[in-house]
Amino acid sequence: MTKTPVLKALVLITLMISFVSCGSQAPMVKNVDVQTVQQDGDVLVKLSADLSIGGLQLPFTSLPIIIPKLGKQVGQLSLQTSAEGANQLVLEVNISEAANLELASVVLPNGQMLPIIADNSVLVIPVGKVQIYLSLLDGAQAIGVAIPVKTFDAIGSKVGTTALMPIFNSNNIVGAAGVYTSKEAGKNGFALVADLSNVISVSIPNAFAKQAQSSLDLSSAKPIRRKERVINRELLRLSRKRAVLELN
Repeated sequence: MTKTPVLKALVLITLMISFVSCGSQAPMVKNVDVQTVQQDGDVLVKLSADLSIGGLQLPFTSLPIIIPKLGKQVGQLSLQTSAEGANQLVLEVNISEAANLELASVVLPNGQMLPIIADNSVLVIPVGKVQIYLSLLDGAQAIGVAIPVKTFDAIGSKVGTTALMPIFNSNNIVGAAGVYTSKEAGKNGFALVADLSNVISVSIPNAFAKQAQSSLDLSSAKPIRRKERVINRELLRLSRKRAVLELN
């Protein structure tokens, strides 16, 4: 049966609400949860979130998080679709083990500043082309992940280097999540950064103890209005096709 114009309009409105609400960008994640576990003297952090990306679908992916120099696994990153159809991201990291890495100032793969973490020094763990970010600075504890999405290269070719990462507040977890783009293929994707300052309390490793107390930048990453409209339009188009995202 062919959809009536009214039904088509309702479908489009429902999809658009997935991305934009009340004249401002809606959060791109929901049901965010952070759990900490003590295991053999180490602190393990588990971050989970449902991605609010309309009809887009994640491929099932499970990647071990391994410290390159040691060849030791310190966690796992999983992308999956639940039985209810929710796109889920689950990140588990042994932050006690990861704290032995060197600190560095980093940016998103497209060269833009990391939301929330900003210019604070962080630990970085590469997982293939995925980047895991961990900050344990006093007053600026945060965890983040940047996942390159090949499907978003088409968006980057239209808007260039920018990021659309609205602030979220879910289950008392504050952070930013969304899309980063670039005209350069391979530097487009999805990123999520969550503030852990009110969630975990860990002893600060020596590398962090040498740093001055810092703070997090709880402001949204947002492009100019014209680029924001293009990003939302392209996400809506992919959502209507129920596209399965292809990772780099």
